[in-house]
Amino acid sequence: MPLYFIRHGESQANEQNRFAGRLDAPLTTLGRRQAEQTADRVAALAANGIRIDEVHTSTLRRAQETAGTIIDRLPEPPDRVTVDEALIERDFGIYSGRNKSLVKKTIGFAGYTEAFHSPTGRPPGGETWTEMYARVAAYYDDVLLPASQAGRTVLVVAHKYIVEMFALVVAGARPESYRDFKIPNARPLSEDDLRRAVAAPAAAGLLNDLGEIVEIRLPLLIAAAAGAGTAAQLALGVHVPAWVFTLTLTALLSVGSFFAMLRVNPHTLRRPLASLHTAWPLLLPRLALGLTLLWAGHSLPLELAGLFLLLPPALVVPTLSLLWGGDYFFAVRHTVAASLALPVLLLAGLALPVMLPGGVAQAHTLTTLEPALLTYAAVLLAALVLPGAGAQALRRRDPIRAGALSTNWNWLGGLALIPLAGLATFALTPPTGLTAALAAHLLLTTTITAAALTALRGLTALFLRLRPHDTGLGRDMFITQNTPNVFLWLAMTAVLAPTTGHHPSVIGLGVALVFFLAVYVDERIFLRAHSRELSPTAAPQAPQASAGSAGSETSGEHKTPHAPARADLPLLPSGPGGVQSDSAA
Repeated sequence: MPLYFIRHGESQANEQNRFAGRLDAPLTTLGRRQAEQTADRVAALAANGIRIDEVHTSTLRRAQETAGTIIDRLPEPPDRVTVDEALIERDFGIYSGRNKSLVKKTIGFAGYTEAFHSPTGRPPGGETWTEMYARVAAYYDDVLLPASQAGRTVLVVAHKYIVEMFALVVAGARPESYRDFKIPNARPLSEDDLRRAVAAPAAAGLLNDLGEIVEIRLPLLIAAAAGAGTAAQLALGVHVPAWVFTLTLTALLSVGSFFAMLRVNPHTLRRPLASLHTAWPLLLPRLALGLTLLWAGHSLPLELAGLFLLLPPALVVPTLSLLWGGDYFFAVRHTVAASLALPVLLLAGLALPVMLPGGVAQAHTLTTLEPALLTYAAVLLAALVLPGAGAQALRRRDPIRAGALSTNWNWLGGLALIPLAGLATFALTPPTGLTAALAAHLLLTTTITAAALTALRGLTALFLRLRPHDTGLGRDMFITQNTPNVFLWLAMTAVLAPTTGHHPSVIGLGVALVFFLAVYVDERIFLRAHSRELSPTAAPQAPQASAGSAGSETSGEHKTPHAPARADLPLLPSGPGGVQSDSAA
């Protein structure tokens, strides 16, 4: 009789991009909906005359919650439910509970592949690949295969690495042939499905490697693309119309926004203005100075500087938060709230002087800025609101597919930033070349921009020192306040410059080059701190506790010697007011 395998629904660690391993955590809201969806699919097997006789699951609650949901929806309850420690996830050692991207960036692609995907490696302090494979193979030979041969249909609810080990065993593949099979959350897989995953062409492995490289090297690739864009324009001398630049930029931004919002639980966005309240001490000085520069008016550099200070966080901020170990939930709330609130404050600030005596000059400024403000609204609608709505619609309609896209293809959102950076600098570099005067202007712009961004970072660091936050939230505060939406600003610049009688200048180019380089520098700072945390003296073994009475069954029991331990995964605050997200990995 057939065997079926399911990886648990999305967990909080999946949602927050962390390694869970043997640390425990609940399902997210999406994870529970995935469990309900897969429960309906398993229950539908009864229509084909297939009855689930046994359910085997791990001792960890993310697997047990998924299995419990499935059992509750079966037309007939199974004869046996086994909760066994042999099905527990791999022990990730010192990496348990840590941000996946930071770990990958710290140890590099080769180190990550060796530690996690090589039969000869293991995470420091964790379970070796061969130990994990051996216990899974033993469980298959001693428990699952005899039950199947006895005519019983068995469902196994476990974890990513455990299901992938079963795939190797079922396919009769050599352990050395293992690669990351990208098993999605909560999708029922038959033995034939596992065999197909193992037999997938080599191109699938190369695609996985590409995703890992993009994740690990993203800021460097972005900075390199920005430099290449300038070099290509100087060599080719091709003028890019403003509308082409804006449409292409918006399309690429929308890809990143779609994948960022695909991970977002709608409850995360409740009370978004609370995130603005948290950051008011940093926002108010920028708002005041930005409006002052706009009120001064009659000068393109001053207007561009004012608009720059009034920018909301970049739409890539949630992606950076995931890559750099931020809280993520604050980054999402603050980015969405600021993107919607700051335009309102900008319009109010521009309209107020017009209504005062002698406001004719300010009315001229408002009229001049009107095309840029319309571009602002159009880009936000197309690059944030529409892809965000689409991502949330997919989460509601097909939670399993949404989870698979978010977990396995999220790197495509980052990949879109690479051509975006190249396009930005290509379009902003004068197609006629850099004369001595333009080169001097570019140097002045980059110097001023670098000084401004350095000052912003200094003020943020001082604020966080005076008002300490936990590591994740503090990191998000730093990212949101120091990564302005330069893409939105560039789109406005492309429209604003011609309306004021100026041709696109090197002002935008200088700002873009500094911005892309600053993202790379920020990552190096975060990685240096993370490397210190992983040092032998600063990174103790992840806390573990005995599984105790967690393993039990209603009928029969498979005992595993030297049972692996488990412990609770420390939850990060996600909801408004510090409410923890009910989610895990």
